[in-house]
Amino acid sequence: MSQLQKTMSEPPLCNTYQKLARLTMQAGCTVALCLWLCFIQSAHAENKNRIVKWKDDKGVTHYGDRIPPQYSNRENSIINRQGVTVKHNKPISDQEQALDLAKLEQDKKDKALLGAFTNANEIDLARDRNIQLDLITLENLNQEKINNQKQLTENQKLADGFTKRKKPIPDDLNTDISKNQAEIGKIDQRINERKQIIENTRKRFDEDKKRYLTLKNQSPIVTPEPLGATSTTERPAINTASPSAKIKQ
Repeated sequence: MSQLQKTMSEPPLCNTYQKLARLTMQAGCTVALCLWLCFIQSAHAENKNRIVKWKDDKGVTHYGDRIPPQYSNRENSIINRQGVTVKHNKPISDQEQALDLAKLEQDKKDKALLGAFTNANEIDLARDRNIQLDLITLENLNQEKINNQKQLTENQKLADGFTKRKKPIPDDLNTDISKNQAEIGKIDQRINERKQIIENTRKRFDEDKKRYLTLKNQSPIVTPEPLGATSTTERPAINTASPSAKIKQ
């Protein structure tokens, strides 16, 4: 009975552990708070002991504990209380900023290029697909030019016949000749524009292929050409005559 009373009179052991844990937590919070206050005071003292030097729009030098917002993008220096420059801040120039933006843009293009193709041959196939419709359009324009040239030749023969007979050329015939000539001029312009589009497409894909091989650390494969073949430095001219025109000639 006395042993039971002695046991009941003693405080539970778990209560002691809880008190110790609570004291430990309080001590940790106190230490963290002290460290934080020391850091704030140190940063405040550092800012207080420094001087900022900058120039305004007129070139006048100013000193202060901070730079006004309107001059934040200007060159400035941090000076300690002993007058020694400890840091020099120089803003990024427009040229450097443009170079950085160009590099970011090139990185995006490189990533897209590597993601779009698995080998260089796929770039050649994509180039051929892209110029296929342009080549068909070019062939149709050549045929249209041949038809208009044929009409012009016939009308000019009629006009020559009137001239040989010393008769005036009818106005409607002169009008037709002018229309034929104007139409041929327009077709020539469209042909040249289409050729330029094809050439630009080829050039773009050639540059993509060259860049792709550079990124892959590969060298472009050069196929040996037979004797008398066109030099690789010059691209063969685009054939402007359709197969049907060659047969007629």
